[in-house]
Amino acid sequence: MKNRILIIIVLLISISVVGQNRKTYFPAWTFHSSNSDIIGLSLGVVPKDFLNENNTTLTRSYGFRLEAPGLGVFYFMAPSTLISGGADMKSLTDHVYGINISGGSIGDIAVDGISGALMGQYLQRVNGIAFAGIGNSIEEQRGISLSIYGNEMYEGFGISASVLGNQTYYYTGVQIGAINDIEVKGVGLQIGLFNKSTDHRGIQIGLWNKNEKRSLPFVNWQFSKKKTKIKES
Repeated sequence: MKNRILIIIVLLISISVVGQNRKTYFPAWTFHSSNSDIIGLSLGVVPKDFLNENNTTLTRSYGFRLEAPGLGVFYFMAPSTLISGGADMKSLTDHVYGINISGGSIGDIAVDGISGALMGQYLQRVNGIAFAGIGNSIEEQRGISLSIYGNEMYEGFGISASVLGNQTYYYTGVQIGAINDIEVKGVGLQIGLFNKSTDHRGIQIGLWNKNEKRSLPFVNWQFSKKKTKIKES
């Protein structure tokens, strides 16, 4: 019993120390600061771990986060894909509750609200709306993604619309674009010139549509898993 009481006391002291290490700023501060909660306006130029690779602490912004110019202005120079296999919420350096506006945010950032970029942005997770002049690269998106060049994500739920196209691994909802591609599994509707979904549950409307069962022009569908024939020995 004494050991349990001692363990509880140690845990409470540890939690208290961690809480004291965090600082709260109002009405404005920079998100380059460590262990900070910013209420109001959060300002910076690039992800803080880009300026100091040892600063991987979490900054939480409640309100409006402005990043200018941001690394996303070089989004067009990025490799073919920035997606790495799903959201890594344990490595976040920034979590925005509100509005995130930038030339382009690229980093371990999560947004609950709205995130907009002049060029392109790479985010770990977005719950809400993401829009970009060139493209969105989001590990996990729940809501609406809008862009001119394209949207790519590992997992998405909602509406993904782009002039050129959308590419995901898992998606539930509606994809609208010239080329729509779901690599692993899709549920919902694809509308475009060329639509592809490896394992689909829904409808495809476009010039050419391909899923696990068949390829058809104009309208295609799949509502069940393709049956595999077992060869008799």
